[in-house]
Parts: sequence; C-alpha cells; structure tokens
Amino acid sequence: MTKPSRLERIRAALEEERLDALFISGAVDDVYGRHSQNRFYASGFTGSAGAALVTRDRAIVAVDSRYLEQAGRESQPRGFEVWEAKGRQTTWLPELLKYAALFGAKLGISGADMTLRAHEAVQKALAEMPWGKRPTVGLASPIIEKLRVKKDAEELAGLQRAIDIGDAAFERVEERLEQGMTEKGIATAIEEAMRDLGATGVSFDTIVAGGPWAALPHAAPRDEPVREGEPIVIDMGALAGGYCSDLTRTTVIGRIEHPELRVIYEIVYNAQQAAIEGVTKGMPGQDAHRLAHDVITKAGYKERFGHGLGHGVGLEVHEDPYLGLSSEDTLEDGMVFTIEPGIYLPGLGGVRIEDVVVLENGKARVLSHARKLTPAGV
Repeated sequence: MTKPSRLERIRAALEEERLDALFISGAVDDVYGRHSQNRFYASGFTGSAGAALVTRDRAIVAVDSRYLEQAGRESQPRGFEVWEAKGRQTTWLPELLKYAALFGAKLGISGADMTLRAHEAVQKALAEMPWGKRPTVGLASPIIEKLRVKKDAEELAGLQRAIDIGDAAFERVEERLEQGMTEKGIATAIEEAMRDLGATGVSFDTIVAGGPWAALPHAAPRDEPVREGEPIVIDMGALAGGYCSDLTRTTVIGRIEHPELRVIYEIVYNAQQAAIEGVTKGMPGQDAHRLAHDVITKAGYKERFGHGLGHGVGLEVHEDPYLGLSSEDTLEDGMVFTIEPGIYLPGLGGVRIEDVVVLENGKARVLSHARKLTPAGV
C-alpha cells in the first residue's frame, strides 16, 4: 500500500480542521538565517523569501523573480505550481488569493511562520479586497508541526546524513585533542570539520566545556585551554539538507583524574543505556525521562540532573516530542528524539552523553554512532 504524500497528508489535515486552505509565510526569523522549516517541509523550497499556499486541490509557491527557477526545481516535483509574486505583499497577496480562487473560502494561517509585520500586511491586503470576495482568515492549529513529529523515509535519510556528518566531525577532532588546545579552538575545529564533510552550517552554537566549566549544561566555549585528566563536554550539531543533528560526548585527554567524576560518568552512561533500551511506543514522555532519572536518583545525584531527558530533532534542533517531567507527549513510531542524561557538579565538572534515536517497531534505534567512552575507559 502506497503511503500518502506530504500534500495528501496536509490536505487530510485541512479536512479535519475544516479549512479550505493553509497559508505558510516565508518569514525568516531563525538566528542562523535558515529558510522557513514549515514551508520547506510542505514544498521543498529553500529560498529565503517566498510563501506556500495549499488548498483542497492546488498547491502554490509564491516567489519573486529571483527564485522562479529555483522554486521550479525544488517545488514542482512535489506537486506545487510556481507563481510570481510582484511588488509588496499587500499587492501580491490579494492577487495570489484570486489566482487560487479562494473567494469566501476559509483560510488558515500557519502562525509559527508569520511575523507580526507580515500579519499586519495580510490584514491590510484583505481589507482592500471586495467584501464579498474576502476569504475568512484565522490562525490555524500547528498543522505542519504535527505532521513533522513523525518522520517519513525521506526525512530519516536527511537526518541520517546530518548525523553521520556530525559523528565523523567529532571523531576527526577528538583524536587530535591535546592539552593546551582552547575550548574555542576545539569548537572552531569541529565546525570546520562539519563543513568540510558536507554540512551547510551548524544546527546550534557548538558547546565545548572543560573541567569545572563543564558543570554548566550550556556553557559557551572560552579561550581557556583544556587540561589532561579533566572531562571535556562537547555538544555539537551539523546542518545538512535542511536537517539537524545533535550529539554530545564527554571525553578526556588521558584518563579522568577525579574519582567522583569517574563515578558520575558511569552513572550517566548507565542511565542513558537504560533509557535507550527502555523507551517504547505508547510511553508518556514523563515516563521516558524517569528511565534515566531513576538511575541517577538511586545513585544519589537526583538534584544534579535538572534538564529533560531529550527532545525531538528534525528540521529544527529542538522540536516535538519532549521527554521530561513536564512532558505531555506520548512516544510513537516514527518519532526522532535525543536521549541525553547528565550530571553537573558545580566547581568540579559535569558529564552528559547524547544520542539521537528513532522509534521503530515500538523500540529505539540509535542513529548516532560517534564513539563514546565506556566506564572502563574513563
């Protein structure tokens, strides 16, 4: 049986929402200047300006003249028409709605993709349309975001490519670590390695934290040198083909010297293994978190594991589902998420180990394979 295409799934969602169309703005507000993830998911278009409109029987990408050829290559194979947007949005939007024959239709707007300024432009454009021909407009539920939670085969392939790049970059840099290298220098080397291996950028700012600085879960790398015998937490991600990776390893030059840090490495390692082996289809995100949390709690470090166990990964490095004590999500096959327990001891250091997994046939399959220290190796 052939699985429904993305357009078919979007249209099925429109039917459930009792909408005639969904408008996905092309506003870019990502700190790295990436394209709109929802627009890309629906249409495949990667340009920095443009919008998508999906109706019950048509799919249109609206772009200016700079992107006509690009949109044709990227979006037409996905079933989208390419329509040239001329002038300001207040001018071309009414023309697009006329082109799509959305007179009096019920139009939903993807709120996650629209800035306040763009929303004002939409309202102005609608106000200038004849009353009887205006569509009814309102914010749609997160239709695209809900579809993105479960990855299809194409997405899994894109994710695996980004993950493989991150894995290879980590191993390339880790084998060259030596005392005296700075945290910033290591972060730069990792980012250069990812780009050399095919990444278009990073999925988030690289974290490198050595010694006591590793007690900060999201520490920014410094000009400080790393030292032999101290744990080094490296949290990194590659961006490739629009998809993100997310990998954390705690490594060391030589062996970890402080006995308590060796102990917490083993605890975190075991907690992660318990979670990877224990997550199942139908499990609430809260219960998934407790798989690792219970291991850390029994070892006496409950108060030193303050963040959630994991989060979804895809076109964004943080998306649904969330695995944590406040989670309201339920794990389902097709979901891709991280498993990343950690213990952080102020003034001494910290340990975090993170892998990306996909839930398949009710169990987790690990997608990231960068080498990690075993408890015997620390």
